[in-house]
Amino acid sequence: MKNILLIGTLDTKGDELFFMKELVEKAHHHPIVMDTGVGESKFKADITTEEILRHSGKNMEDLIALQDGGKIIQFMSPCVEAMVQRLYEEGKIDGAVAIGGAQGSAIASAGLKKLPVGFPKVLVSTKAVQAGIKGFTGPKDIAIIPSVCDVAGLNRITRKILSNAAGAVMGMVGIELPPVPDRPAVVMTMNGTVNNCCLRIKQLLEKDGYEVIVFHTIGGGKALEKWIEDIGGDIACVIELSLEEIGNELFGGMASAGKERLEAAGKLGIPQIVTFGAVDFINFLERETVPEKYRNRKLHWHTPQATTMRMEKGEMEIIGRTIAEKLNKSKGKVEIMIPLRGFSAWDKEGKEFYDPEADRHFIESFKKHMSPDIHLTEHDFHINDTSFADLVYKQFTEIVK
Repeated sequence: MKNILLIGTLDTKGDELFFMKELVEKAHHHPIVMDTGVGESKFKADITTEEILRHSGKNMEDLIALQDGGKIIQFMSPCVEAMVQRLYEEGKIDGAVAIGGAQGSAIASAGLKKLPVGFPKVLVSTKAVQAGIKGFTGPKDIAIIPSVCDVAGLNRITRKILSNAAGAVMGMVGIELPPVPDRPAVVMTMNGTVNNCCLRIKQLLEKDGYEVIVFHTIGGGKALEKWIEDIGGDIACVIELSLEEIGNELFGGMASAGKERLEAAGKLGIPQIVTFGAVDFINFLERETVPEKYRNRKLHWHTPQATTMRMEKGEMEIIGRTIAEKLNKSKGKVEIMIPLRGFSAWDKEGKEFYDPEADRHFIESFKKHMSPDIHLTEHDFHINDTSFADLVYKQFTEIVK
């Protein structure tokens, strides 16, 4: 029997939570209902709103007095975070599922995001399609199920959706996980424009017995930074093959990984190899998402949902300086390897983003601002050349010695 945490507002989602509670019980698991509502509930929760607040040194009167959805979210979210984290650390829960509308999803997902990667967690939300899932998942692996119709009572749709959500979590907690490989881990970043380089290095590392964990950098760098912070010392090296998230953060692209990108490994003293892959562009979605000020720029229509924009000389200088300033703070060894013939599949002679002058401005800016403690080499290859990937692998073997 497993303990399944059910999170929601009993004043507005009482029928739905009771329905899920019965589903869990029928499957011979133990439901733990956590109420995050402020009104009268239809049945008693195992963990009440008052208890959640009391654990964080707050009280119900302060919550009720707010009378504002945004302020309630700000007030309740850290309390729910603390309670969920406590339940996890004390080993009292094996899986979690939450349901909510706009306010309920925001509050419940704050708690789900405190659970580690790999822990079973599901959110049923009325806002998943309209608002997108990024705010609800953060850097964690929360499974999102759109509710399709409003979660406002039990009907032929909500019964099925809620049953699927409960079943998903119970299936997750029932699966037997394979053991974690007893091998040193190497973290790499990549996207499709540096794919050849990544796969070649990955092949060589795995042949040597390393476990290679690749993070996709269309915003996935936020998960990377958080994961590095969480496990730290188990990482032999971080190989940065894709850094377009830096430019996205600086110039309003849609694949930013936040202001802390490229900092976690340095803070923990983990060795890093940095190649500047994909620094030549930033990302948008459909054509309509490209800001008006960028409409006359050099754009690449990658897919109907993916548009990229080439960075120009002045922008490349800023990106170079920003990366240097981040890496200068590193406590561990940093090795810079620059492929002089282009940073991405599109930044290559004959391709639409090929601009050696802009790349030169980036390189000179980085050199100007980099710490003398950082070692830098330049190589007359494109980033996707097999010879360059082999050099990165060779440098890795020297670092880990």
